Amino acid sequence: MRTWLNKILLMGVAALIFSSCEKDEVKAVLTTGTAPSLTSSATTLVLQQANANNDAVKFTYTTDASFGFDAAVTYALQISKGGTSFASATTTEVALSKTTPLEKTFKVVDFNRELLKIIPYGAATPIEVRVKASVGTSAPPIYSNVVTITATAYRDLIVYSYPNSLNLAGNFQGWSPGSAPQIVNQNNGGHNGHEGYIIFNAATPEFKMVKGDNWGAGDHGDAGSNITNPNTGGGSLTSNGGSNLKLPSGGAGLTGYYRVRANTSNLTWSYDKIDRWGIIGEFNGWGSPDVAMNFNAATGVWSITRDMPVGKFKFRANNDWAINFGDNSTVDFKPDYGGADISITEAANYTISLDLSAGGNYVYTIKKN
Repeated sequence: MRTWLNKILLMGVAALIFSSCEKDEVKAVLTTGTAPSLTSSATTLVLQQANANNDAVKFTYTTDASFGFDAAVTYALQISKGGTSFASATTTEVALSKTTPLEKTFKVVDFNRELLKIIPYGAATPIEVRVKASVGTSAPPIYSNVVTITATAYRDLIVYSYPNSLNLAGNFQGWSPGSAPQIVNQNNGGHNGHEGYIIFNAATPEFKMVKGDNWGAGDHGDAGSNITNPNTGGGSLTSNGGSNLKLPSGGAGLTGYYRVRANTSNLTWSYDKIDRWGIIGEFNGWGSPDVAMNFNAATGVWSITRDMPVGKFKFRANNDWAINFGDNSTVDFKPDYGGADISITEAANYTISLDLSAGGNYVYTIKKN
């Protein structure tokens, strides 16, 4: 009888020890731990391309996060659009070093690049920044305090000059080469020549393609043009001088919105009248008509706000496939003629924009609202 009782007592003690160990292990995994801290050198930032190589902002942080057990801790700086609770679609992340000094200083160009992933350029927008400390899947991440900054990002433009650009000076802008819009040699989609999307806001547009920012640089004129078709046309260019180039009609906004192309090797030019840009994709069965985008004539930007499911889409002009944009890169947000389908990876309400206002600097954005 005593032997049997001893066995029961031993089993009870073992169960208590196992239960205690199990509770201690769970307690270690669930420990909240000590959070890192974060400070910023600025609360307001207006970034400008002219200052691209200057320091923009410095973040100072600690790396003393504790999870209640030994583990290799990694740190990252999370930058998010304000008011979005650091949702993945509105947050960009930069790895942080654990070596002293515990600082991360961004150049203007680098911080602007991160901001353009989460906010539009040209508008003062609140952003939130925090440090994330993590140990993989062993425990939930620990976060620092949140620093709020009002930031204005800029559109990162490549500045072109002749022979990579031609200035279109004409009656729609006062015949001033120095302030004229440009068409740029960008070899996009197999077109080996200059191209740009321009609003010709004169009723009967006339212009020359100037080889620089002044008339003394020389210009390309008309060597025999065909403008009988109001939507597409073109003709031959002079090597220098000649009469004015002409378009069938023009006017403010979409009335005078054209794509103009030129090939200075074979001395030809062409135009396409653009009445609309739209989006088409899996969300509407790739069926016509596409969904029209809205045009802001003041900025030259096309945009649309709507609910989008997970799936792929493309941009196309004039409700037709003759002129369409996809993207052959998943990270640069630069549209390519006839490029690969663009993916929406999370169903949500988005503002999608297409900016063709600066020759050679085409860009699109997909912002989750």
